[in-house]
Amino acid sequence: MRGVKIPRLVGLCGLALVGLTGCYREVSDATGGPAPARESGAAPWTIDGVRPGQDFAEVTRQWGEPQEVRGGPGARTARWERRETAVTFGPDGRVTEVMGSTVQAGGRVLVQAGAAEAEVKAVLGRGTVQKSHRPGSGVIGVGREHTGTALIYDEGDVRFELPVFGEATGRFLARRAPGR
Repeated sequence: MRGVKIPRLVGLCGLALVGLTGCYREVSDATGGPAPARESGAAPWTIDGVRPGQDFAEVTRQWGEPQEVRGGPGARTARWERRETAVTFGPDGRVTEVMGSTVQAGGRVLVQAGAAEAEVKAVLGRGTVQKSHRPGSGVIGVGREHTGTALIYDEGDVRFELPVFGEATGRFLARRAPGR
């Protein structure tokens, strides 16, 4: 290091550091590979193969008899062994609400619970963003904290609610759209 002056050495080190930082690239789910194709088929969407409006007989033909049914003569919710799907039936025996882990169309999985917001939008479109907040902490409760984001899609007479951030369950929900 005898003939190299300190300011020159510091300058060379700084130049090398700047050159190395130019090589950094952050990769996420959105940039890690090709984008999935946007859903454009004519098949109606379902949650795990069930859509609000189906009757109890259709669902049992598809999945067999439920292992558990809760509720009374009004609304009742059925669960099947080895499925993470809950299906609620109204007094008329038709599905009013489905909660599960996949959105499907024509038997093909479009998106799964836990998918990133960008992935859901790439496949299903923009949807309507619905954000949930709770009051901030502290005695005065200044501000608010973002607790969840869901993408809402009205597909025919069914509303699909897909949580993409902060939801405890991360499960998808489909129910008859309001006013329909």
